[in-house]
Amino acid sequence: MIGAAAMLTATSCSDWNDYNEVKPDAVNASADLSLWENISKNPELSDFAKIIQKVGFDDELKAAHYYTVWAPLNGTYDAQALMETDNKEVLFQFVKNHIAEYNHPASGAFFERIRSLNLKSHIFEGTANAYTFSGVNVQQANLPSVNGTMHILASEAPFLTNVYEYLQERYGEDSIANYFHNYEYTFLDEERSVVGPIVDGRQTYIDSVMVTENTLLNYLGANLDEEDSTYTFLYPSNDAWNKRYNEIKPLYKYINNLKMQDLINSTSNTDIPTLQVSSFDTEYMTDSLVKRAIIGNLAFSNNDTYNAILNKTSFNPEDTLRSTNRAKFSNPAEILKASSESIEMSNGKVLVMDSIAYYPWESYSSEINASAVFYGSRVLTGTSHDVRVDDPDSTKADFKKMREPLRYIWVEPTSNYSKPELDIYLPQVLSTTYNIYLVMVPANISKADSLRENKPNQINVTLNYCNANGSLADKNFGTFSNDVSKIDTLYIGQHTFPVCYRGITNYYPNIKITSPFSVFNKTMMETYTRDLRIAAVILKPIEMEEYEKGGN
Repeated sequence: MIGAAAMLTATSCSDWNDYNEVKPDAVNASADLSLWENISKNPELSDFAKIIQKVGFDDELKAAHYYTVWAPLNGTYDAQALMETDNKEVLFQFVKNHIAEYNHPASGAFFERIRSLNLKSHIFEGTANAYTFSGVNVQQANLPSVNGTMHILASEAPFLTNVYEYLQERYGEDSIANYFHNYEYTFLDEERSVVGPIVDGRQTYIDSVMVTENTLLNYLGANLDEEDSTYTFLYPSNDAWNKRYNEIKPLYKYINNLKMQDLINSTSNTDIPTLQVSSFDTEYMTDSLVKRAIIGNLAFSNNDTYNAILNKTSFNPEDTLRSTNRAKFSNPAEILKASSESIEMSNGKVLVMDSIAYYPWESYSSEINASAVFYGSRVLTGTSHDVRVDDPDSTKADFKKMREPLRYIWVEPTSNYSKPELDIYLPQVLSTTYNIYLVMVPANISKADSLRENKPNQINVTLNYCNANGSLADKNFGTFSNDVSKIDTLYIGQHTFPVCYRGITNYYPNIKITSPFSVFNKTMMETYTRDLRIAAVILKPIEMEEYEKGGN
């Protein structure tokens, strides 16, 4: 939520006294006067008094509401500029930045985090008679009033925006700021508003409390507007934003007549219904998802143990950054090297970036793992079982590197004459080039099934997809056999998808896996099994494979 929120605190009588009693060592002010009277009567605070009066906060400092004020001395800040600035901005950024609820005395050695009225966080600390507030020296401490305490500062306390406020106010490098603004909306908070009479059948409010929220923060998983949180936000320059946009855009080529095989409602290989997507704005879809791909991993929680390296100047090969969307980045040195400016925020910092150096496969073009259990859509001439392996044979797989438990689809022929087939949908496919792999499981992968006959497969693999003209097409990759001494990841081949499916709900290309040889082929029947045990289809972007193989 953007803006202030009241914090209600229940206290005991003793706690209340601690908050609201001035310590007996307070001097040099009249304890019989209000905070406003003590400020306005002090000639060294005349500028501060004029500014308070300008924004209309003087009445609040006269009232029976207990505050602590940190008042800056005349001549230590540009009072004239503040007098000429909009009242709302001065009230929030200057006046409320120097005032907090309750009593906060300076006494002995102490450290206290203060929440000022504008909800900014300040450190009030010191030893003996040397105190600071937000790093500014306290000239006089503990000056009493009937409704609070005042400390006099050597200069103004710095006002820092939080990350979200910075995104709202950043000028010049505004590509990302403009994008954030598109997701803001304001609504009436009925619970906090004061109800008035019903007029012409409609409820009116004597005092309306309007709240502004930004749904993009939910997508990021980051409360960039919260003062109690702490983040590092990578803020791309316009050039960096535009360069990344143009890199990602070709991966989101949409067409209005996208088609797919409706495998769920098909009953044979010769009669497969076709589904066509409803017409949509392809340019808008591309623009929207490209920008989402850029923005999705720019926020990093400073409380995440991975991100302790944000304050390092040198890095180890194993160092990793993790965004608030849980994406991990293995090249932090390269990423942070592109920062041209570091700007302190009240809830972290903003790094202005000349480029976004994430690897594509760790950000916008990731590996696709299509589990046969979750994306297997059809089984023809066979009976399927969802198999869960809790006791794998460690000689056949490094189980620690796999998702636990291992799950796969086992398709058994329904008769000696059936030729089993399994179809698997491929989710989130982009219009780019992938290397395609098929993960096959041996019959005796489970320790409990160690005595089961363990023959290899001979399978045929076909890809069904939509071409750039909106017609269904297929690509046969040929015949493959697996190594049953292990969980075998077979390389099937390479394919460039001409159109994008990501973001279009329930539309996919699919892989068809068949065990096509006849029961009458005795040699094949003796050598191979027709049972299919398929764990997943994996699509790896070719850039990822080139990097893993040491390419550029």
